[in-house]
Amino acid sequence: MNNKSILSLLICVLSFGMLGTSCSDMLEPSMERYTVDKYAQDSVYSAFGILMSVQNVAERSVIIDAAHSDLVTSGTYTTDSIKELIDFDQVEDGDNDLLNVADYYHIINSCNFYLAKSDTTVTKNGYAEMKREWAAIQAIRGWAYLQLVRFYGSVPFITEPVNNTATASRLQKSAPRVTKDNLASLLTENGILDAYAIQHAYGLPNYQSVNNGNTSYSTSQMFFPVQFILGDAYLMGNQYAKAAEMYYDYFYYTNSATNNSAYSAGNSRIVTNSVITGRYTDANNWVNAFRNRSASEKYVLSVSATNSFYGTVLNDIHHVYGFATSSTTSSTTLTANEEYQQILPSTSYISLNQAQNYNRYEVDNDLETKETVDGGDARLYGSAPAIEFANGDQDRIIAKFAPCTAFYVNSRVNTYASPSNFSITYDIPLYRNPQIWLRYAEAINRLGFPEIAFGVLKDGLCRQNMPSIAYKDQNKYYVDRTAGDTLGVIVPKTIHVDSLDIDSVVNDTLLYADGATPDSSIMHVATKVAPTAANGGMTYVSVDELLRAANYSFLDFRSNDIWNHNSYATNATAKNWGIHGRGCGDTGGNHDTIYTYAKMVAKKIAENYARLNNLNYEAQQAYEATLHKGDTLLVTDKDLIINAVEDLIADEGALETAFEGHRFTDLVRIAGHKTAAGLNGNEWFAWKIARRAYNVTQDASTYDNALYSKLSNSANWYLPLPTK
Repeated sequence: MNNKSILSLLICVLSFGMLGTSCSDMLEPSMERYTVDKYAQDSVYSAFGILMSVQNVAERSVIIDAAHSDLVTSGTYTTDSIKELIDFDQVEDGDNDLLNVADYYHIINSCNFYLAKSDTTVTKNGYAEMKREWAAIQAIRGWAYLQLVRFYGSVPFITEPVNNTATASRLQKSAPRVTKDNLASLLTENGILDAYAIQHAYGLPNYQSVNNGNTSYSTSQMFFPVQFILGDAYLMGNQYAKAAEMYYDYFYYTNSATNNSAYSAGNSRIVTNSVITGRYTDANNWVNAFRNRSASEKYVLSVSATNSFYGTVLNDIHHVYGFATSSTTSSTTLTANEEYQQILPSTSYISLNQAQNYNRYEVDNDLETKETVDGGDARLYGSAPAIEFANGDQDRIIAKFAPCTAFYVNSRVNTYASPSNFSITYDIPLYRNPQIWLRYAEAINRLGFPEIAFGVLKDGLCRQNMPSIAYKDQNKYYVDRTAGDTLGVIVPKTIHVDSLDIDSVVNDTLLYADGATPDSSIMHVATKVAPTAANGGMTYVSVDELLRAANYSFLDFRSNDIWNHNSYATNATAKNWGIHGRGCGDTGGNHDTIYTYAKMVAKKIAENYARLNNLNYEAQQAYEATLHKGDTLLVTDKDLIINAVEDLIADEGALETAFEGHRFTDLVRIAGHKTAAGLNGNEWFAWKIARRAYNVTQDASTYDNALYSKLSNSANWYLPLPTK
């Protein structure tokens, strides 16, 4: 980008100035708490104005990311603006209705103004609200730069307020460029670590609730925890330990490591003539994660007003995903309309869900039942339910932001929602609980802990699921014991003793089995102690990983009660914490014999091998069978294993967070991990996107050649900045 274009970009930002709030906007703060201090009033107005700026780009970020992902396709009614994004056309900023980089810089410039004039020493009644605000604005600025880097690749990094052309002209010559590789360092150099310390001490700002015309939202839920911003920046730059530390830190200090069973899909019986003839999967409970606004699930959100009287109405996502909207003073109604469908779920996404196995585990009168229920991953029916439009056409529609009513959110044949069977969500979740867990898993996997990372998917990381280490004497001993019966007859006994049982015979005479001095090199050997979870827990975690994990505080899931889940130790049917269980039933421990570490790692190693060697699907499956024996993985190459677990995490991201505005970014970031590990991340990324129109069980060599060729060059992943 030449100098002229940078200057015009900054001048464009100038035209906005500092955004305030209108008198009728739901984000207009009540100033009753701040009437004593005019500075505090101005500060709060500025903070709420910045939240409005985030509102302005929240939907756009979701749509751009979704259109760039492998999970969507275009349709009959797709507009040129959306089709250009789906096809990765290099469209000039401003020539596409969704592309306006200046809106992101408006957030940044507003943050820069705030941070430049903010006085963090100001308190009211001993309440350090200004410190909280300062830290929160630092995080918002960081989030805005994350969006710019993920979509544009490299942009000017500006931390100085721009309020005149002279400043803009100077910055065009001096501003550094920010990329995924240096974003974390630039943020830390400009105060975000101070913001992290302040949030640890004081938490997030928490003003009065805001009413959107339908319900009230806590303002604290609209601000970003610094851990998420830093974690994402570190992860983007392949700094895995620092990223994992940030995500773990958030769970630990906020006590928010929730049980994923709260939003797990279920299964129901099919009854025909009073006879149970089968079962089907049902996503209704999982959809509750989107229907409600639980702060334990939706960590950060941007809120929509019900109509313009209350403020900014966010309905672009609904329109692009296939819904017409109409508003009253207290609510918004949705009607699915085929002519609004610009983005549709791809064949790749649908088939990925269908290729999963839903496991039903039940114990009845001591009879254990493990049963695969047809329908694949139940989350498909919540994310992209089948619908019959008013004209009679049948298809799938993206319903992440318009949850379908319960009856149709299932895998039963010929159950089609009607256009009116949808409700609206008034918020856009920018960070959700499972999203953070998946990024944590991504980080620790690349750090060298694939077994524990897989535990995030299968079991959930809690005290009862984790094995532990005990140090045992591995020498062999025997006991020279005499015992008397009631008649006083002495009977000598010689009993060989396993080293694990030594403690139980300490009052007897222990002799080394060979009659020699015990071998000191095996007197203190690390041994794995099985998890206490009644379902078996994470038995696949090796002694090696447990020993290495002890060197990292962010891999400790035993010493604090936040990681305790007592029912796991006593209840064999307790639902697991694993994210895969949200859509695939009881995947934890020994309940699921298909979704196991050895089998799933073997599957992904075989998929990669087939992709690189142009194998057909039958040959891929045959190769997969050679990589494991039952639940024993026969592969010892750690790099292959880490790469395979990373692909499993990528799959889980698609299954859990599809269409929410993260998928393209996830693929770009993971491609970067692969490249850093010496693999061809660009080729993997191009292959993933170019497989949109294909079933995941089709030959790995089958993909859109033109799109693959375009995306093999990473320069084509990103949007171009203005050139004039």
